[in-house]
Amino acid sequence: MNTHSDTLLTLIVPAALEANMADLLLDAPDIVTGFTTSPANGHGADVKLERPDEKVRGHGRRVRFEIALDANTLGQLRRYLRDALPDANLFYWAVPLRGCGVL
Repeated sequence: MNTHSDTLLTLIVPAALEANMADLLLDAPDIVTGFTTSPANGHGADVKLERPDEKVRGHGRRVRFEIALDANTLGQLRRYLRDALPDANLFYWAVPLRGCGVL
């Protein structure tokens, strides 16, 4: 994990794009040194339901990617992902990270 990580970026990604997103992040080691994934479900009026079964259930299957990174690289990563996946229906948030590392 990057020793200068001061920001936690969370990406909510349609489940169908999980492998593609992981590959993109792994191909950008100068920005992303590692990440964690977990299953998630998207709910709400702004959630774009992509598959018929999601429309029936009323929520979309998603994958949550959590990335600790340097705030100075956040814009670079957002541009990289937007260029690589311009219509991907990604949702994100970034919050200050008080600390991270290996115990």
